Amino acid sequence: MPVGKRPPTAVGGGDLKEDVSVEKPHAGDAREKTDSSMDVRGGIKSAGVEVDAATDVANEASYRTTVVADWAAQERRRGRTPDSPEAIREALDGANRLLRHLSDSPGVGDLHVHAELLRRLQGEVDRIQSLDEADRLELYHRARSVGRALVFENPLVGSKPVVFMKRRRFISQMLNEYLGYFCDYGDVAGGGIYVLQRPGRSFEMGDLIGSRLPRGNYITLSVSYDAETVYFAFCERAFEKPDYYSADRRCFHIFAVDAGGEDLRQLTTGADDDFDPCPLPDGRLAFMSTRRGGFGRCHGLWEPLPAYTLHRMNADGSGVTTLSYHETNEWHPSVLNDGRIVYTRWDYVDRSAAHFHGLWTTNPDGSNSSILFGNYTQRINACFQPRAIPGSNRVMFVAGAHHAVVGGSLVIVDPARTALDRETGQDRFESIDLVTPEVCLPEAPGWPTSYFHSPWPLSEDCFLVSFSFEPLGGSGSGTKRDTKTGIYYLDRFGNMELFYREEGISCMYPVPLAARPAPPVLPSMLDPGLGEEGELVLADVQQSLLPLPADRDIVALRVFQVLPKTESHVIDKPRIGYARGESARMLLGTVPVEADGSARFRVPAGKPLYFQAVDGSGRAVASMRSVVYVQPGERRGCVGCHEPPGTSPPAGKVLAMNRPASLIEPGPDGTRPFGFPRLVQPVLARHCVGCHDGSAGHPARAPRR
Repeated sequence: MPVGKRPPTAVGGGDLKEDVSVEKPHAGDAREKTDSSMDVRGGIKSAGVEVDAATDVANEASYRTTVVADWAAQERRRGRTPDSPEAIREALDGANRLLRHLSDSPGVGDLHVHAELLRRLQGEVDRIQSLDEADRLELYHRARSVGRALVFENPLVGSKPVVFMKRRRFISQMLNEYLGYFCDYGDVAGGGIYVLQRPGRSFEMGDLIGSRLPRGNYITLSVSYDAETVYFAFCERAFEKPDYYSADRRCFHIFAVDAGGEDLRQLTTGADDDFDPCPLPDGRLAFMSTRRGGFGRCHGLWEPLPAYTLHRMNADGSGVTTLSYHETNEWHPSVLNDGRIVYTRWDYVDRSAAHFHGLWTTNPDGSNSSILFGNYTQRINACFQPRAIPGSNRVMFVAGAHHAVVGGSLVIVDPARTALDRETGQDRFESIDLVTPEVCLPEAPGWPTSYFHSPWPLSEDCFLVSFSFEPLGGSGSGTKRDTKTGIYYLDRFGNMELFYREEGISCMYPVPLAARPAPPVLPSMLDPGLGEEGELVLADVQQSLLPLPADRDIVALRVFQVLPKTESHVIDKPRIGYARGESARMLLGTVPVEADGSARFRVPAGKPLYFQAVDGSGRAVASMRSVVYVQPGERRGCVGCHEPPGTSPPAGKVLAMNRPASLIEPGPDGTRPFGFPRLVQPVLARHCVGCHDGSAGHPARAPRR
């Protein structure tokens, strides 16, 4: 396996010089075969590879120069130069804040040397106005060097290897970049899986794949809890004009490789895209797949975009199970600290198709899918790549865009504080913390000139991230090229330090290659006695964030199935409803609502369902703008009709629980499914044909236009 040379010395707290030219890291697809082997836990083992002292010194100088150049780029991003007094003061302040944080953290060694260096630097900063440009630049470099050295005193960073992915992206929307079909538009092949042996101290790395996979594209990376296995998705390039409807079309499939580079294996096959592998605490994998079938509803002729939703499989790829029956797309599963899965869902029933990509949660068996944040706001366009913060209930995610590839600003949400505004019905923002406010929320207020991707929280304050100095690429952002990201350390104290970046290719998904505690395994509560059905309980339909009309008593719920789009991927083929890209629905029937507003009823499992609250005259009073589904044998309940988050059921007995669950009462003949000859034509014949039968003088003879 190709392996880098012996790592050079890390950039420390001393002076850094800029008189050595930058040596660019090797290209992403260039893999040089050697007889070397790699041990990612104990460093690099060389087998007959000798590195002379001159080469070692050159590598170290090149590395230092690259880090210094990145510092300068960070200052240019903020509209200033490294020698500016503001840049120097902020660099020193960031180092001091990190020092105080580490001083209060367990497992940190002696920091007296760093503290003394910072004390001396402060004395020089106090007389900064008397320094010339060269002295100010040197002072800035020394302040950044001490801050960088402090980063590696943090035991959460330390000397842990970091696995990451190199990749190239098809630039259009976040929907396109996870489908193998689009990789054949233009030459976007390239990438691989790599390990930084001494991140932040050296660019030397090990290649986990080498030449064992053909030319193609890589997406989405994860690591098992014991750090023994690395998972990713890969799609071979087809080298011919793509045909989505061909049985031979290229798809992304999930692969696994041992952390030492051995036993590369393919876990999924077939004519469906599989990606986003997510290790579960019980040893299985959650992932996203197009296996459920159907397309999104608002796409053009050139873009067959299937719906991909949450699935699960065994660690060897067997036992694939559909976890989500949502009718549009989902992304980016990961596991919360309590054992639930958190992921992104695009949810646009009867509302804007370009918003509402919120964070949802589900149990690992697919039961109890629930909104966490972001389903009722247009101030954040999309919530991508959620990741639980260790030792916390809070979740970090990327605030991204619909009409761009994944990337954006970093946000932390506290689920315990989520709430909806009682006037507007929208998500309140007291529960979120903008970690990178200098990056605007893409597509909502505007488009950022730099962006973040694939955060990995180390703690509430320290993170590994991917970052680009360039704008976010996409069909709506005005940037139609693949802008590149590098691997960085970022903290809440003002420090951002380069670990690795490479010319011409993005470096993403940094994950420490170290064992971490697994969340608890949540037992399944599904009841086999319910067969292929589930049971729903509504406590009180009147419990609503926005009150229902007081003069219209709710007596029933209409139950619809939202039908996936299957016959054509093109929007409005067929046209359904007044708005464009509407969903098709089939009336399954109605169930009764008791006098206290409660209901209990059986529903078919594995179907996206949509409810309407109906009054005594048969008119709809309120309708969902989302869907719900159940697994076979699932029992779940809700408090009311769009009740506020955290609402408890009403005290006292619920009348519907005093009887068996209702069965759905089918609608009129011709409603399941909708049939024009059986449902509509008899009405026309009874009430209309007599006056519109085409005879002389009747309106049907009016000239057509």
